[in-house]
Amino acid sequence: MNYLRIVVPAIVTAGLTAGIIFLARWITGLVPEGEWAALIRAILVLCIVLGTLLIIAWSAYFTHAIRKSMKE
Repeated sequence: MNYLRIVVPAIVTAGLTAGIIFLARWITGLVPEGEWAALIRAILVLCIVLGTLLIIAWSAYFTHAIRKSMKE
């Protein structure tokens, strides 16, 4: 049962990362060609990556808070 504390977050993080990569590729593919296309694509990818990191960090904090409250 102790291995689930490591395996489940690793699988969720890997799945979330793969999903975010596909999302970023799909959204950047929707940007029309033009002068500002490269800048818009870079901004989109940056926002998606930062948002994902924020979600992972919040999830880790939330999990930590729940474990701490259950121990008390």
